[in-house]
Amino acid sequence: MSETAKAARAVLRAGRLGTFGAVDFETGGPYLSLANYVCTDGGHPLFLFSRLARHTKCLLADARASLLVVENLPKEGDPLTGLRATFMGRARQVAAGPVAEAYLAKHPYAGAYAGFGDFSFWMLEPELVHIVGGFGRIETLKAADVLGA
Repeated sequence: MSETAKAARAVLRAGRLGTFGAVDFETGGPYLSLANYVCTDGGHPLFLFSRLARHTKCLLADARASLLVVENLPKEGDPLTGLRATFMGRARQVAAGPVAEAYLAKHPYAGAYAGFGDFSFWMLEPELVHIVGGFGRIETLKAADVLGA
């Protein structure tokens, strides 16, 4: 596994907030929103979405989705010199079960609404990962080469 892939996996696993992208159900264009997430044991991003949210409506129409994660931004200098990775694939709704416990451990405030009927868990199953690890360090890899087998 390349050093860039290892770094992208570390940023994904350490993070809890990313930019979530989906295919907009009205326009067919891109739709982006901020979304909290946790990683499953296999490294797949897991979200808690309301059916009222636009990104959920997008996923119900078209499962293609992505998540952009970035390493901690420097307080000074060019933030584009840091690592960022976009995990691209398809999202699917998953049963709460053990994933709810993992999600709520990282996002305890979500417990106030996680049990509402319009909320459900969604998992992104990445197929590709586009990584920009700084100037001249750009790779697009199969997700398995970043997340592991």
